Formats: sequence, structure tokens, C-alpha cells
Amino acid sequence: MRKLYYEDIHRTDFKAAVTSCEPAETGDLYRVVLDATAFFPEEGGQSADIGTLDGQDVLDVQIENELIYHTVKEAIAVGKTVEGHVDRAQRFDFMQQHSGEHVVSGLVHARFGYNNVGFHLSTNEVTLDFDGELTLDQFREIELRANEIIYQNLPVEISYPSKEDLESLSYRSKIEIEGQVRIVTIPEVDVCACCAPHVNTTGEIGMIKITNCQSHRGGVRLNILCGARALADYNKKQDSVSAISVALSAKQDLIADAVLKLKEDMLRQQERINNLQANYLELCISTLPAPSESEHALLFVDKMDTIAIRNTVNTLVERYNGYSAVFSGSETDGYQFIVGSKTKDCKELAQIFRTELGAKCGGNTPMIQGSVTAAAERIREFF
Repeated sequence: MRKLYYEDIHRTDFKAAVTSCEPAETGDLYRVVLDATAFFPEEGGQSADIGTLDGQDVLDVQIENELIYHTVKEAIAVGKTVEGHVDRAQRFDFMQQHSGEHVVSGLVHARFGYNNVGFHLSTNEVTLDFDGELTLDQFREIELRANEIIYQNLPVEISYPSKEDLESLSYRSKIEIEGQVRIVTIPEVDVCACCAPHVNTTGEIGMIKITNCQSHRGGVRLNILCGARALADYNKKQDSVSAISVALSAKQDLIADAVLKLKEDMLRQQERINNLQANYLELCISTLPAPSESEHALLFVDKMDTIAIRNTVNTLVERYNGYSAVFSGSETDGYQFIVGSKTKDCKELAQIFRTELGAKCGGNTPMIQGSVTAAAERIREFF
């Protein structure tokens, strides 16, 4: 089988003869083998190409024992010559991402001695796993150097060394490779065994942006975006920055400070709200019948913070022998509630609440909480 993607990485249209068509193991699908294909299969951490065969969507492409299987919905007759079309945009996007990965991995290996121990490339993300930690300053140093390599427009060279030459060649490889080894070289940057299509020069990568760096399995995981993906990400974030800038009436380069100030203001406001809620609830408590007049304490209030409600219930259970309950909300939206008691089993009350009032609640013997849509009058009657 000819792998046309190796002969010409930019070739996305081709004709080939069907040599095999067999039902797939799952679903009403078929796996088609051709005598030549431009479809790169899922391999080396990279998702497969997408496109069509004779107008049918190619749903998956896998390589098994050097045969490439194209999954389609309808069978194609063996011997038929078909027209294949690989999605050009995704192919080039994947080439940008994968070549960018080689640049970053080569630089990390040369600068810090870390190995790339995991790589994943899909339409949604590109992740690189290294067996050592990187600081913020270190990965930004790598990012800057990676983009300098793009500006230099270095060649991306493909070679197939003999077994003898391979023994003396220093190259990166995550796994043991049987048979002919394909080497991708970016001069003075990286030498790596790789099966995937790559750009012709580093300039075609466009740009490289490291978007995240986090600890992972004793090392570090980087998320990167290259080329059009990096530009799209920048535009998306620029739109967010612009919107926040307008909303906060702050210059774009000052929005971080503006957000922190807003956060501080909100914390102060919340503290004030908490104090007002506590004062209001104290007033509500003062309107209740005295403990000598009523076994239970029952309050209905507007929507309040759960902490404020819990504090009120804790206060009430010290004064009343029965159940102390606070219902927060309204007839329209329903109530959130907390019920506590020092002398009665609130878990038993919860079961009755669920049965008779349709409440959703849970908790333990001294305290339960939940929600209910019953009317206040019905709840009062219940107590």
C-alpha cells in the first residue's frame, strides 16, 4: 500500500483501487482498504485525517499490520477505482500543531534534558507531557525561543536512515520502533522519530503559544496552540478582554487591577449584607412567641444566605425545646429550609416532610436541610 501522505504532504486529492471491503465489528459500517491513500491514520498520538471516499464521509482511519483501513457507512466494490479527498484545512492544521510540538519538545530536551513522554493531538487540543517540572519563566523562555525558530523559517527534513546510520544517530523517540525508522529533523533544534506529516519549513507553523502548564505525574503537561489555532485563541481572548474593559470602564492593560478592586468591593458588600441579614434575622426572632408559649420556632424570610439561616437555627435551638425552622424564599419560587432540634429526631421529620410536603431534604438527627415548594400556610399547618 502506497502512503501518499509521505510522498507529498500537501496532496489531499487522489484516486485509488479498492483492494478489500469488510464489515466493521460494530455498527452498520465497512472498513475499506485501498492500494494507495493520502489519509493519515490515527497514529503516534495524532488523530486521523477526515474527508471522503467517493462522496462518503470517512468516519475513521486506522493502521493495522501496515494496512490502512478507512471506515465508511456503505460498502464499496473490490476493484473499483475511487476518488479520495482529505480535508485540506484539518491536514494543514495538524501539520502545524505536530511540527510545533517537535520544536517545543526539542527545545525542552536540549535546554532541560526532559523527555517527551506523552503527546496527544486532536481537533480540540494539543498536550505534551514531560518527565520534569518547568517554572513559568522557563516555559516562557521556551515559548520565546520556539517563535524565534519560526521566524528563521528552518527546513523540516524527512529522512529514512539505514540501520547502521541509525545506530550512530542521536534522536528522540518515545517507543521502540520495528522496521524502517522515519526521522524528522529541524536543524539545531530537534531530531525525532515520527510517522506524521509535517510542514516543509518552520515558518509554516505560523506561531506557537503555550496556553497552560501544570504538574502531571511527577512532571509537567503543556497545552500548546500553533498557527491558526493560536490566532483564533488570541481573538477569542481579545474579545473577552474588550468586553471586560467596557464593562469595568477600564483600559485593557489595567483590567486585572480593575477586577481585583471589584472583587474587594464585592467582599466588602457581602460582609455588609451578612451583617444586615444577621440584624434582620435577630429582629425576626424577636417577633416569635416566647419559648414558654410555643414548643416550636418557625420563621419565613426572603431569600437569605445559607450561613445566615444556619446561624439563626443554631440560635433558636438553644431557646426552643421542639423544632426550630427557617424557611427562606417565596411562595412563587419555593423555599430553602433548615430545621434543627436538641430534643427531637430531625431525620424522622425529614421523612414526613418528603411524604406529606413533597420536600427534597436530608441530614442527620440534630439538623436537616432541603427545599420545598409547598405554600407557607400548608407548612404552618404541618407544624
